[in-house]
Amino acid sequence: LCQTNPEAERPYRGQSLFIVDSDAAGVEVRKIEGKLGIRASPLGEVTLEDVSLPLEGLLGERDRGFYHTMDFFNGSRVEIAAQGVGIAQGALDRALGYAKEREVSGVRISDFQAVSHKLADMVIKIEGARLLVYKAAWLVDQGRPDPAMSSMAKARAGRVAVEVADDAIQILGGYGYIGEYEVERFFRDAKITEIYEGTTEIQRNTIARFLLRKG
Repeated sequence: LCQTNPEAERPYRGQSLFIVDSDAAGVEVRKIEGKLGIRASPLGEVTLEDVSLPLEGLLGERDRGFYHTMDFFNGSRVEIAAQGVGIAQGALDRALGYAKEREVSGVRISDFQAVSHKLADMVIKIEGARLLVYKAAWLVDQGRPDPAMSSMAKARAGRVAVEVADDAIQILGGYGYIGEYEVERFFRDAKITEIYEGTTEIQRNTIARFLLRKG
């Protein structure tokens, strides 16, 4: 995404998307190590300095790059929201299985109200986030993507993923902190869903803008 019309009234109205060959002069790709989560997915930093962009590399319409990117986010944010729901569901499944097996003084910890209520709250959060994802995904599938709905789904599902994974660790206690029971991985993987494709704060900006526009 680069500025192709310096005379545009607002910078974003004069930006275009280009496909850039990774072997082109001026392109530098650096692998980044040591991530908190989603470690199976590689991460890198791309630096472009004085890179020549041939016209045939133009992706989409000229000076419409920002809008093309926003259109992409309408779908990709729903995908990240679905990722958040999946992480939360995985954490709940592990916590529920553990709570039904773990006994203290002959009593399963799932029979303790403090634990059962926490599990209930976890599933309430997950199902609420899941419905937001379904609605946002349905709108995309119908060819009527709603930026505010996509942002709602992502903001809520990301927060639910973090909260539910944290609750799962609490239920497992010390076991939740080690890799054997997987919930520590869910906890690490959850945080990125509040960051990429736009942070939760960005999602709130989008939601508020559409809300105020309707008002």
